[in-house]
Amino acid sequence: MREMFNKEFRDMRVRFLVMFFILLGTFVLLVVVKDYTQNLSEIIRSAPKNILEKFGVTDEFMKKLSRWDFYIITQWYGKNLGQFVPILAIIMAFPVFAREIENETMELLLVRVKRRRLFMVKFFIPLVFTLLALVVLAVLPLPVSWIIGESLDASSVFRYLLVETIGIFLWFSITIFFSLLFSDQVKPLIVSIALLAGTTALGSFIKLLSILNTYLYILKGDLVLWPSLAYTLAGVVFTYLSYKVLETKDF
Repeated sequence: MREMFNKEFRDMRVRFLVMFFILLGTFVLLVVVKDYTQNLSEIIRSAPKNILEKFGVTDEFMKKLSRWDFYIITQWYGKNLGQFVPILAIIMAFPVFAREIENETMELLLVRVKRRRLFMVKFFIPLVFTLLALVVLAVLPLPVSWIIGESLDASSVFRYLLVETIGIFLWFSITIFFSLLFSDQVKPLIVSIALLAGTTALGSFIKLLSILNTYLYILKGDLVLWPSLAYTLAGVVFTYLSYKVLETKDF
């Protein structure tokens, strides 16, 4: 078990560190840019007002943007981190099983451990590390706010964290399913990203299918019962389907 854990960590170490530091760098850049929002607002105000209002950029919004709490909630949770949540899940999950199938090492693993234990290790270890990265990045603004003497609503932070956790679990489980279906590492990545783009587009343009657009849920940060339950159940279903594929598939 320990050997498998070490192997799994080695396999995902590069993906984990690259994604974590990209997002950490994004947050640092966001904090640095905060000091220039006043100058930016003056430039933006020179644009035609009717165009700005289409994007929700009003005088009231620009005034609020100068506040630390509003800036972090809207620009970090409501944009940068939120937009990366499904991508982070997909990047961490796409090669988990597909690499073993492509390298023809799946049979060797199945000789050494039972399929159920293999699934538990290969599924939950990457998921835990993905969630660990999310938790650190989501909670990071709280100590930063304390250090620089600014206020930030902790309840809003943890509400966003819960919503993003559900989003991570959903897209991680979907990508794991594709990782088991295909025999190379490229297809699960392409199909998962295509599915993310397709469901986002459909949910954006067709109101009845808005539930398909997980970004509407993640970026808004509202822990509403219906979509939260639907996305969680969908994640559970894809996890179960992934296990059944591993249990029955000949490698």
